Amino acid sequence: MTRSRAHGRRPRRLWAAIAGVAIAAGGLLVPVQSASADAGQPWMNTAQSPSSRADELLAAMTLADKVNMLHGSADAPVPAVGYIAPIPRLHVPGITMTDGPAGVRDRVDKSTALPSPSALAAGFDTRLAEEYGSVLGGDARALGQDVVFGPGQNIQRVPVNGRNFEYFSEDPFLSGTMAGADVRGIQRHGVIATVKHYVANNQETNRKTVSANMDDRTLHEIYEKNFGVAVADGRPGAAMCSYNRVNDVYACDDSETLGSLRSQLGFTGFVVSDYPATHATTSIKDGLNVELPTGVFNTLPNVRAALDKGSITMADIDARVRETLKVLFEFGLFDRDTTARGPIDQDADNAAAQRIEAQSAVLLKNDGDVLPLGSSTHDIAVIGTPAKASAQGGGSSKVNPLSMDNAYDAIVSRAGSSATVSYADGSDLGQAAATAKTAQVALVFVKDGEAEGTDRSNLSLPGGQDALVDAVAKANPHTVVVLQTGSAVLMPWLKQVEGVLQTWYPGARGGAATAQLLWGDVNPSGKLPQTWPASNAQTPVGTPAQYPGIDGETSYSEGVYVGYRWYDQHDETPLFPFGHGLSYTRFRYSDLRLHHFSGDSRDPVTVSFKVTNTGDRAGAEAPQVYVGKPDTLAPTAPKELGAFGKVELAPHQTRTVTLTVNPRELSYWDSGAQAFTVQDGSYPIAVGGSSASLPLRATYRVRKTDGPVRFEIAELPGVVEPGTTYTATVQVGNLSDVPLTSAALKVSAPAGWRVVPQKGHLGTVQAGRSASRTFRVTVPAGAVQGATSLAVTLSGRVDGRRMSATRTARLNVPYASMEAAADTVGVTANGDPGPGNFDGSGYSYSAQSLAADGVTPGGTVKVGTATTVFPAQAPGTPDAVSASGQVVKVGGTGRALVVLGAAHNGVGRGTLKATFTDGTSADVPIDFADWYGNAPVASSSIVSTGQWNQPLTGGKGPHDVSLYGEVRLLPAGKTLAYVTLPAVGNMSLFSVSVDDSAPPGAAAHP
Repeated sequence: MTRSRAHGRRPRRLWAAIAGVAIAAGGLLVPVQSASADAGQPWMNTAQSPSSRADELLAAMTLADKVNMLHGSADAPVPAVGYIAPIPRLHVPGITMTDGPAGVRDRVDKSTALPSPSALAAGFDTRLAEEYGSVLGGDARALGQDVVFGPGQNIQRVPVNGRNFEYFSEDPFLSGTMAGADVRGIQRHGVIATVKHYVANNQETNRKTVSANMDDRTLHEIYEKNFGVAVADGRPGAAMCSYNRVNDVYACDDSETLGSLRSQLGFTGFVVSDYPATHATTSIKDGLNVELPTGVFNTLPNVRAALDKGSITMADIDARVRETLKVLFEFGLFDRDTTARGPIDQDADNAAAQRIEAQSAVLLKNDGDVLPLGSSTHDIAVIGTPAKASAQGGGSSKVNPLSMDNAYDAIVSRAGSSATVSYADGSDLGQAAATAKTAQVALVFVKDGEAEGTDRSNLSLPGGQDALVDAVAKANPHTVVVLQTGSAVLMPWLKQVEGVLQTWYPGARGGAATAQLLWGDVNPSGKLPQTWPASNAQTPVGTPAQYPGIDGETSYSEGVYVGYRWYDQHDETPLFPFGHGLSYTRFRYSDLRLHHFSGDSRDPVTVSFKVTNTGDRAGAEAPQVYVGKPDTLAPTAPKELGAFGKVELAPHQTRTVTLTVNPRELSYWDSGAQAFTVQDGSYPIAVGGSSASLPLRATYRVRKTDGPVRFEIAELPGVVEPGTTYTATVQVGNLSDVPLTSAALKVSAPAGWRVVPQKGHLGTVQAGRSASRTFRVTVPAGAVQGATSLAVTLSGRVDGRRMSATRTARLNVPYASMEAAADTVGVTANGDPGPGNFDGSGYSYSAQSLAADGVTPGGTVKVGTATTVFPAQAPGTPDAVSASGQVVKVGGTGRALVVLGAAHNGVGRGTLKATFTDGTSADVPIDFADWYGNAPVASSSIVSTGQWNQPLTGGKGPHDVSLYGEVRLLPAGKTLAYVTLPAVGNMSLFSVSVDDSAPPGAAAHP
């Protein structure tokens, strides 16, 4: 299998224009106080650069010191969600970490509850986002926190995703731009922001094991691009990798996605894992800096074992530790008390929360100008419990608020003493209708229930709230629905009500902001950052394979057509389109002008136009610029958001707005070139107030392009044998408008491998031409077993500019046996349970309990009528393999495959690939129950049940756990060569072997 990433200047050219701005505008608040360097500790000299200080400190660290920086600890001196323990003798501070997408959540302290991030995105205003981040960063600093886990910026691919409230948008440009501004606000206070969850963490269903399977272009253009924009705009100090798998590789163990985060997107910070999302010590090599919440895989014994085994190197460890230290020095954490605490300015923070909410609410419908309310509105019915208790999203984003107001109290106050405000909680539909019937206007408050850990079952409002709205609307024709939802909901009652105001999860002063909006003290100006479907079926992910996935695999078969791109491509009319939002006034767009009608592929597109407030009220509008792209080299969506802004206008005022589309927004990801590429051709430009209302049109032309220059590695197999020589051919195709000059190829192979160039020469590859070069690759007899890679870098000059891109062939040197692949201590002796870690939490099988059932080291184990052999390793040493796609030699001719193992933390399901000596292969499903549950699933059976061994401290108490076996029939007449284990993070296997019997009841090969 070949996976790719790009390096060097060429792929990053489209990020460069805004990266410098981010550094200058957002910056990093580094040392607030100086520290004098102790004798022998030059890294404490604040006059040196962060890089120099990191190098000096790293040179003074022992292996134990370095490992301390590779995982979290549970001993924070202040309330915290995560913590890296200090190293006092080296003056390394402890590092505190807190949840924080919607406010600081350290599980103990109270802080400011901000409107949901989905609300912030609706503001379409980077100034608001920076203010939002500043509240977060200020609260975090006041509570002694050094790292904030936020912003969350995953793409809203699945409308029912339980965490859509926590994310910004379905559009990668909007998502990344708002996240970058949020980061700048947080880091203004010397607190490290963490962009998360990298990458493709787009559903909560099976989030810890599901694989997001997509093509290379979709990964880069949709699901990585938003992170790239945030990195360029905000320069975050940290990123968090996600639970899920990406194309069957766990995100925190994925050298390709973590590699592209740095090499393609320009990230220079450190990466922490989600809680817990690490699956192997080799994650250090793959690019993970800090395993959280504590050390399970990246502990000193495991790191030493991995070093001895050759699966990681000291250079890998040094690189990860240095990356972390450099950021800590950049943010001045060595030069101040990192846990110092102070008061939160609650009044200022609440005022900011109210201002953000008021600018982010979206007026979805306003028939008959039912809103705003006025002085003549003297009889108001308020219906629904959310009016008295504002909604919040659940999970790690749920803040323990310093204070919360409510809409009912704010409405009573704003209506004044001369008005009558009646209330019904909505539990009795008859009472609600009666309350509403005599009022001039009925305000119905409804909410959804989004939360981390679970997706919504559908888009309908829960708890009979649709029936409540229906009953009130029938009783009063002047009904306004006030939504408190994190994202889209269905509205079967939409035609029956006059108004709909979406207030999202409105935060600490959401009640006051809602009253301002209802009376027009603030004119609504929010725009939907997501498309709202008209039905549950109207979605880009409408098949079970796309969502929630089948057997742990989700197909992103919609490709780049996510959100409004899909609706446009399929001519679908949603309930409300992306970018939609009404106002109490009207705006007219006119006089579109392109500053240049054509340019080269590196040129930005600047547009100017006029926006006029044609009404009698002041208001704010969020103009949006959309770009169409040629589809000569790749299919593209009809239009994509390219720029946006926010403009405030007095009644009847006209202002000229100028927006610039970065070349990045003209590009598409070319997988063959491993670069964002701008094609030559015509680019339709459209400007207006939403994706469905674009009155201004023009066309821009790219005259000349410097890409793509594509190349690929051919002929190299995915599994390579030690002592064997292979041929690899690199083919280069220049599809740009100019020659590729000084072209050269560099092959990087694992240590000890030999790469010899053969025929072929590049030099200059003319436009529209191709060339190739062949290499002979020799795998040494003593090659390190396991996953590895061979990288080919193409460099040269295109149109006078240097380019460099890298493609990586992922290879596997088969483990000689399951014993050689063992990486988990699954069995310990009762008297020495300390080394055990079958489940990632320090628990293990008891050797004595297993022996009581006849399972002993090196002994034969019966699974039904078939047999296999238990590992011969002594208890307390690695004897199990945490299934993560390893290739293992398993020879023999037989009728059945016998697998011994178990899952932990839930059922484990995956597919083992059996490869035979004739080159054919067969997929074999493997299903193991949780060892804790003692109940087999599918065709597996219990081999042994007995007491587990607990950690030395903090154990849960005695409990039985089971070992399972499974027998699967193989195709007849085949000789097995090797197997590729499933990539299932919660499954560990003890043995895989062939049995020549025909066990009755064995599961047939599908």
